[in-house]
Amino acid sequence: MISERHVTKLTNVRRSVSTFVAPVFQDRWGKIAFAVIAIYAVIGLVGPYLPIAPPLEPLMHPDGGYAQLDSPSWAFPLGTTYVGYSVLSQTIYAFRTSLFVGVLAAVLVLTVGVNIGLISGYYGGKVDSALMGLTDLAYGLPFYPFAIILVAIFGSSTLTIALVIALVFWRSIARITRSETLTLKEREFIKSSKAVGTSNLRIMYYHILPNLLPLILIYFVFAVTWGILLEASLSFIGLGDPNTVSWGLMLHEAFEAGELANAWWWVLPPSFCLWLFIWSLYVVARKLEDNATVSAKGGA
Repeated sequence: MISERHVTKLTNVRRSVSTFVAPVFQDRWGKIAFAVIAIYAVIGLVGPYLPIAPPLEPLMHPDGGYAQLDSPSWAFPLGTTYVGYSVLSQTIYAFRTSLFVGVLAAVLVLTVGVNIGLISGYYGGKVDSALMGLTDLAYGLPFYPFAIILVAIFGSSTLTIALVIALVFWRSIARITRSETLTLKEREFIKSSKAVGTSNLRIMYYHILPNLLPLILIYFVFAVTWGILLEASLSFIGLGDPNTVSWGLMLHEAFEAGELANAWWWVLPPSFCLWLFIWSLYVVARKLEDNATVSAKGGA
């Protein structure tokens, strides 16, 4: 059974998060951006179940010929690729790939970064020096050469791409988490918890971590954005998962076919979808960041 104390703490955390995200819905651009993200999420979840052609199945004309590089028409709403794939189908299926990679990369980034920052800031001393030294080493990793090496070793799967992103970009959230933990551990409620014999793990994850949730939420949105952009970048240079469909991979294939300047119907849909998604995520993240800044000033 969950004690009344735990229920109260969960309620307070939920109320704090609700208050923190409220400004997103008080601004016109914030509402639009959130609506776009919601639409993308719905398309990502239900898109593959829609009555559309498979994304990697060549389409045919009634006369039996392949529909290669057909411009948009009633039969092919967004046209076809150079091998006859439906651009509409590929664009819709790519929603799921981008969502999956973005969210998975964000979860991995935060799992690694928050834990390292929390442990480093709380314990200090040699633990802090060792973990921050590791963080400094991560700052020295060049992303694309590192990605190429890992993809060459483990293969160009979606999971590998998410892991590559996480292994490089946990460093920023680790440093921010450490900084906040250094401040929080000097508060009176933490000193009181230590005085009554509360364990270090309980203090870190039950008392300090909930106070980091607004910060974690901001970085989660940013990490999703980084994940989607970097997956698109890796796919565009040929390091994407060939067994999936993504917007970056669509642009890569258009480039490889020499059709970037000619088959506009093949290039514009993935480009526009990618841009709109990144814009929406950044708007929401910036609204949350502005709210955090205002809250910090108000509490100072």
